Amino acid sequence: MYRTNRSAFAQSQQNGIATLLKAEKEAHEIVSQARKYRQDKLKQAKSDAAKEIEAYKAKKDQELRDFESQNVGSTAELEKKADQDVQGELAEIKKISKAKTADVIKLLVAAVTEPIPEMHVNAN
Repeated sequence: MYRTNRSAFAQSQQNGIATLLKAEKEAHEIVSQARKYRQDKLKQAKSDAAKEIEAYKAKKDQELRDFESQNVGSTAELEKKADQDVQGELAEIKKISKAKTADVIKLLVAAVTEPIPEMHVNAN
């Protein structure tokens, strides 16, 4: 009887070990599938993020091109207006200098021909 119990116990142990090995194998497969699922999701997320980034870059590049095309003429117009302002100011300066030329000449001639004697500061 002891032998029968012993072989039954050994058989029971073998069945228990086989069940444990089978459960461990199933658990390993589940973990492996979960890892693969996680890796696939990460790859998909990276791909989606790259697509969103490219779309955003394209949108911003288009906005920049639109802004540049709208403002290209503005630069030329600003330069033209600045040139006109400078020419107007130069004309005004020439007009004033023509009007004051006679007065300046009189002042210079008077300063040379009618000196005012005074002591130099270092003469004392």
